[in-house]
Amino acid sequence: MVILMVLAMLLILIIFGFTLSDSAGALHQLEDRVRQREQNYQVARSAVELAMDLLKVDEIDVDSSRDAWALGSQRLRWEGRDLYLEIRDEESRFPISQLPVPGKEEPDRVVYAQALERLLNKTGLPGTQALASLQDWTDLDDDVRSNGAEQGSYPNLTVKNGPLDNIDELERLRNWGPPQVPPPPPLDPSSTRLDEFKSMFQSSTSKNGSANWGDFLSAYAQGKVNANTAPQEVLACLDEAMSDSVVTELIAYRSRNVLHNQEDLKKIPGIDNDLAFRLNKVMGFASQVFRVRVIVTSREIPLELEAMLERKSQREIVVRYWRAR
Repeated sequence: MVILMVLAMLLILIIFGFTLSDSAGALHQLEDRVRQREQNYQVARSAVELAMDLLKVDEIDVDSSRDAWALGSQRLRWEGRDLYLEIRDEESRFPISQLPVPGKEEPDRVVYAQALERLLNKTGLPGTQALASLQDWTDLDDDVRSNGAEQGSYPNLTVKNGPLDNIDELERLRNWGPPQVPPPPPLDPSSTRLDEFKSMFQSSTSKNGSANWGDFLSAYAQGKVNANTAPQEVLACLDEAMSDSVVTELIAYRSRNVLHNQEDLKKIPGIDNDLAFRLNKVMGFASQVFRVRVIVTSREIPLELEAMLERKSQREIVVRYWRAR
């Protein structure tokens, strides 16, 4: 009997020892992963600081594809890690913040609403309904506008009744879906889209080669669309007279010259004085807000860091958004 008890105790001690060994190994692996992720984060943060430096040395009066920040997606080797860096100006996208505000008479904002409806139609959505749903989602009241959607249309959600925090919110809205057009090409034709590298994130729902609303819309852009950097779809929506041929001429012109003002617009075939005057209300030539995305991978522990930077001056850059995952 005593021998059996001793053997049982020895068996328990052996099992306990193996358990401790396994726990110690798992803890060591966890510590290693946390350390690697922290190192990746520091590398990504350094890349964002590099982007800030590029924006500080850039002239702020005009922004175009010729600027140092507009190099497209760049693959770098940094401290033994593969790193992908992309800087994009938000003024190259349509500014959702400029849509009309109920109760305020601002004729220029009506022009933005008309432009967004055209853009939504061109990208495969029912423009009138999608625009109304967006305006109901962001306005401060609970009144349902024609073709819109307020709280009664979202039994499992609370209507925002405020500005969008992120363009991803559009996925929740009634009458919205993904854009039915290809993504726009990089501003620099020799570069690639950063989304091509996002397959390393198993949680990513985006497919390579497919567009998302961040390719055309911005929740952070301050105002006018930058004529030097906006994609074809955004340029085409800004006025009814912006035909495919006119947009093609504009893109061809800016590939050879930097657009500085309304007078430069008049040099483009198809843009007369009247059209240039109308475009000047919604089209600018410089950018203020920039999105920086960094992907770092090391030992199969990827990290993505996204920052939204507002350049108030060449010396002052404010972080408006910062997310690591």
